[in-house]
Amino acid sequence: MKITKSMANVLLLLASILWGSGFVVIKVALDANVSVGFINFFRGILFAVLVLMFFHKKIFKMTFKEFTIGLIAGLLNFGGYMTQTIGIQYTTPSNNAFISSTYVVMVPFIAWIIYRKKVQVKSFISILFCLLGMALLTGIFNTAFTINIGDIYSLICALFYAGSIVYLSYGAKAADVSVVVFMLAAVQAIGGFVFFLWEGIGQLAAVNWSVAIVPLLYIGIICSFVGQTLQVLAQKHTAATTAGLIMMLEGVFGSVFSIAFGFDRFTVNLFWGGTLITLSLILMETDFQQLLTKAHSRSKGIH
Repeated sequence: MKITKSMANVLLLLASILWGSGFVVIKVALDANVSVGFINFFRGILFAVLVLMFFHKKIFKMTFKEFTIGLIAGLLNFGGYMTQTIGIQYTTPSNNAFISSTYVVMVPFIAWIIYRKKVQVKSFISILFCLLGMALLTGIFNTAFTINIGDIYSLICALFYAGSIVYLSYGAKAADVSVVVFMLAAVQAIGGFVFFLWEGIGQLAAVNWSVAIVPLLYIGIICSFVGQTLQVLAQKHTAATTAGLIMMLEGVFGSVFSIAFGFDRFTVNLFWGGTLITLSLILMETDFQQLLTKAHSRSKGIH
């Protein structure tokens, strides 16, 4: 079945919903005393095993070129996750969320610099709406904004995420989806294991496994295996700027799930922030040239 750009965008939207649900699930796992390193290691291992189960024939036939493409994608993805995790330890959650989300500004420029993809005027307007929405969503306007080492890490995270989005849209087309997904899983598992060892294995003794096991399985199967497979598949068929804007909805859905499960409360900022981000997506996906052409054709028909 051929995947159209519209279908790809729907798949990315579904992935964003799954990742949004992951915020609540990870919160439950952390409350059960599971460390960040172990969460990343466990989800990576489970992710890799599932990819091997379903796509082992293609993975065992991967070429060196596909391995290299997958490795680059995996390192960019893991770099974003880890710098964001480190950053949140030294800055406020709102600063971390807002600065990390600035990858949406970087995406079109990286795509233009590396792959010579033209930046449309409506992209800048969409990005502005998106950033304003994210600022409202995170409450950044209600706090004094200062720059510290955590903010620097958050900015580096945004650069990693922007590079990952652009690379998956334009640089990874030559590699099979299953190979790229497997490499994302493998890098995540190895990187998570190293971080887990650095945190200390002794932390496992304090984990409430009866509470933690279901969230860990959900993160590995739904958020990583299903979510990232949908992402890699979809990004082969849509523009990087569009993908970045859709994937920013992860924060909106995260807030919605957080409210639904009682971790947060509904606010006016959430409503208007989500509205602005949604408007930015509609603006990005509206073909104004086609609308003007149709309107002109109708007016000629009337006369």
